[in-house]
Amino acid sequence: MMSTTMRAAVLHDIKDLRVEDFPKPTNLGPDDVLVHVKYNGLCGTDASEYAKNSMLVPLKIANRNSKHQGATILGHEFIGTVVEAGSNAQEMIGKRVACGAGVSCGQCALCKVGRTNLCDNYYTLGLSIHGGLAEYAVAPKNICIPIPDNVSDESAALAQPLAVGIHGVRRAGVKKGDQVILLGVGAIGSFVCVALQNYGVEIIAMDIDQKRLDVAKQLGADKTILISTGITPAEVKEFYPTGVDVVFETSGAPDAAARGLALTKKGGILVLMGLNKTPQEFPFVDAVLREVVLQTTAAHICKEDIPEALSLLATGTIANLLTDRIYTLENVKEAFEVLVAGKANGKILVTPQNV
Repeated sequence: MMSTTMRAAVLHDIKDLRVEDFPKPTNLGPDDVLVHVKYNGLCGTDASEYAKNSMLVPLKIANRNSKHQGATILGHEFIGTVVEAGSNAQEMIGKRVACGAGVSCGQCALCKVGRTNLCDNYYTLGLSIHGGLAEYAVAPKNICIPIPDNVSDESAALAQPLAVGIHGVRRAGVKKGDQVILLGVGAIGSFVCVALQNYGVEIIAMDIDQKRLDVAKQLGADKTILISTGITPAEVKEFYPTGVDVVFETSGAPDAAARGLALTKKGGILVLMGLNKTPQEFPFVDAVLREVVLQTTAAHICKEDIPEALSLLATGTIANLLTDRIYTLENVKEAFEVLVAGKANGKILVTPQNV
C-alpha cells in the first residue's frame, strides 16, 4: 500500500523547524506536477526566516496571494523528478526538472509583458506556501524547467540561485568592454560572477573574505581586492577614484549601497541586489549630480533565466566550486544552524533521499 505521508521540514515558529511526517500532496490541479525531490538548496532568506523573523513565511497571517497560513514546509531551490501530473501536464511525467519556485498568474499587466517576477498575484513555493524541503513538492508545470541530460543533479540544484544572478546582469544592461565591480562575492555575488562569464567585461571582485575572493577568481574574476570590514565610502573610492561602468552591490550590509555609489563612475550604473532590512543613509545628491543610474533587481524570470542557468552549469565546474556540503533531510536543522552561524563556505544542499 502506497504511503499517504512523507517526511518534511516544517517551520512552526522562529527556530522551531521540525522534520516530521506530513500528508503527501494529492488532488493535483490540471496544470500541476508532483516532484520527487532530489535536492533543495538553502539560502540566506531561508536562514533569516528560520532564525530571525518570518517576514515572508505566513506563520501568523495568511499570505495575500497563496492564501496559506500557519506551519510551512520551507525550500524554494529544489530539483527532482516528476512522478505524477495533472490532466494538462501528463507530458512532464518522468522528466527531471528544476523548479523556479515563483508562481505568477500570467494574466496581470506585468505578466503580459514578461515581468512575471513582479506579478500582482506572485507567491513563492517554500516561502509563501509549502516548498521543497520534503520528499515531494507540488508546483505548476510552467515553472518546472526540464534539466538537460548533460547536467548532473548536483549542478542543476544551483539553477534557481544562478538564475537570480543572470536576471540581475540582464537588468544592469552590461555591455562588452565594461569594467564591472562585484561588491561582495558571497552567494549572490558569486552567481553574478558566473552570469558575467560570456559578456566580455572586466570583472573586479571586492570582499572582506579572502576565501571568497579565491573562489571568485576561479569563477572568472579578472581581479580581486580584499577590503576591510566597515570600510567607508571615501576609503573604498580610493581603489577607483573615477569609478567604473557598473557596480553590483550584493551584500546588503550597512552602508554597502553608499560604498557601491562611491565606486560608480559618472553616468554609470549601480545595481542594488543585497537586501538590507534596516534603514541606512544614502547620498542621493551625489547620485543625482553624477547621473548615476540606480537599478534594482528581484528574483528571476523563470522561462528565460533558468534555461540559461542550466546551460552554464553543464560543465559541473560551478557546482564543484560553489557547493559546500550536502545534508540529509533528517539533519536539516544542523544545516540551518551552520548557515545562520556563517560557517558555510558555499551552497548547502539538502536531500530527502538516501545518500
